[in-house]
Amino acid sequence: MLAAHYPWPAADGIRQRLDHVVRGLAAAGDVELIALDRRPVEQPRGDVLPEIPGLVDVVAVPARPDLSLREWLPDWVRGGPPRRLLVADWSALAAAVAERFAPAADGSPAEPVDLIWYSHVDSWWPLHDSVPADVASIVDYYDLINLALRLRRTTPPRFAPGSGVSDKVRTTGRWGVSRGFDLVDERRWDRFQRECASQVDEVVVCSELDRSRSGLANVSIIGNGSSAPDVVHADRSELRSAVPTFLFVGALDYEPNSEAVEWFVRDVFPVVREQVPDARLRIVGRGMERVAWVAGQPGVDLIGGVPEMGDELDRADASIVPIRAGAGTRLKVVEALANHLPLVTTPVGCEGISVTAGVDALIEADPRSFADACVRIVTDSALRQRLADAGAELFASRYDWRIIERQLAELATEVAARRTR
Repeated sequence: MLAAHYPWPAADGIRQRLDHVVRGLAAAGDVELIALDRRPVEQPRGDVLPEIPGLVDVVAVPARPDLSLREWLPDWVRGGPPRRLLVADWSALAAAVAERFAPAADGSPAEPVDLIWYSHVDSWWPLHDSVPADVASIVDYYDLINLALRLRRTTPPRFAPGSGVSDKVRTTGRWGVSRGFDLVDERRWDRFQRECASQVDEVVVCSELDRSRSGLANVSIIGNGSSAPDVVHADRSELRSAVPTFLFVGALDYEPNSEAVEWFVRDVFPVVREQVPDARLRIVGRGMERVAWVAGQPGVDLIGGVPEMGDELDRADASIVPIRAGAGTRLKVVEALANHLPLVTTPVGCEGISVTAGVDALIEADPRSFADACVRIVTDSALRQRLADAGAELFASRYDWRIIERQLAELATEVAARRTR
């Protein structure tokens, strides 16, 4: 497995998926992992690897600083890869992979492998030339970035309350430049995703929706999931806290999440508090400085990252997923289902997950309707219980990581076997 992120601690959506991919692969055979470790160098490591039978070797390659604009822009202007691929310095990771497959000092070949799993196009692009061409390979797209960029262009620039004219001009200017890059990179990502698919045995996406959108033939679905908590609070007829409490979970340094939080706090939550004055919103996730202004808004608790989500999930009465941009499927949706937690989401927020409006979740797109759904979910105990029960049943049947790991192991075994037929 070659990964653009080190999986542990599995504290966010990307790393949770990587962790369970490792577990799924390890159910099929011995796994060697080479991963780019993007944690700050000053952060103490002291890592204790999870106990995963079959995980036989882990190489964490410290990330180097991103390249400067002067270093990557000329390649981008000349029609090179999307800027996300050009900005990162992949050289250390590529060197580690090349070393893994280099002949030994005595000239004997490197230990063979049956399958290479690339964690994303981000890891396939800089690394595929360093691995043997005759080895079976799978690339986990987990989202279609061209579609994410297309949707991001539809979200307007965001202004903190009280922003002056000069601040709005600067913000709008940066937004325009960024979206101009996005317009070009949308097409490049589409091209690169297709090129990648043509050179590997299989690509993986998270949903049937993304499979149909991809336009690719060699696509399998390995969804996102969650794990059932040790203690499930199945009774949602009473509020869990002294006041109605909503929970948003997500890395705030990821733009779709920060945009969602700001939209909810600015346009939705004030409408909720008009009808439920004591309602509170708890925002949990790293990168809280990206949305620092929301901490001063009525009823908002900006928590930041937490070592364990159990307490936050336990005290919440409803989960909100007000995502309006991005692609792929959201782990926060499945996590709510797993925790018997009623859910209010946008259509984009639950894309690719088989929730049904009014059955497993309340799904609304505009601020007023989203606010009304939030009010209903904390004031109607029967509705809250019905949504939670249906969501938990859906999770148990389709989105438990144990089910998904088995699917992944079967896919890995089948693709590796193709080369030996």
